[in-house]
Amino acid sequence: MNIYLDESYNLQKKNGKMFISINGFFVLNDKILRKKWKKIRKEFCWKRRIHATDSYFDSLRIKSLKLIKRHDLTILTVFQLIQELPAKKYYTEQKINYEKIYSNLLKSLFNKLSLSEYKQVRIIIDARSHKGGCLGRKIFINDIILFLKNNYPKTIFAYKPTPSYQDILIELADFISNTFYKAYQQDDEKIFAELSLKLIKIKNPH
Repeated sequence: MNIYLDESYNLQKKNGKMFISINGFFVLNDKILRKKWKKIRKEFCWKRRIHATDSYFDSLRIKSLKLIKRHDLTILTVFQLIQELPAKKYYTEQKINYEKIYSNLLKSLFNKLSLSEYKQVRIIIDARSHKGGCLGRKIFINDIILFLKNNYPKTIFAYKPTPSYQDILIELADFISNTFYKAYQQDDEKIFAELSLKLIKIKNPH
């Protein structure tokens, strides 16, 4: 089993609804999906680095959605509205503990999946900066790996933070994440309704 994830968030009140979300998909055979996405993106990749937030790639976004609708995969999204968070648990001196929210959102998502049914699970997640730099990153990864081992002891896990420019399937997850970001910002449920038959959606788990 292969899980590809990317994050999207808005932590600025002036920019509208404040939230954090983690989005992507899981797929059993990622080789077929990789081959298809590589072919679709081919005409775009020589122009400039592909990134979902770049409006230049809006036509590629449409192609990415068509691909995930057709392919045998399950789409994932976990969303947390900042205003719904319990203050005592996630705030310190009026500062939000982003690392803790992010960690717990991942754990909520993993708990929703039937990970114990698989012998091996690869989790490829878009690399990001952590509070505390390299040490903070190591602490975060160790916390996630310990959680997985304790809850699914018979499953072998690989957890790999990877920049989108190093793996084109993280790039595909980035398009999904950015599409959902816009939907969450606008309270637009249309895309979720379109994908409902192959979507696992968790909203405000904390």
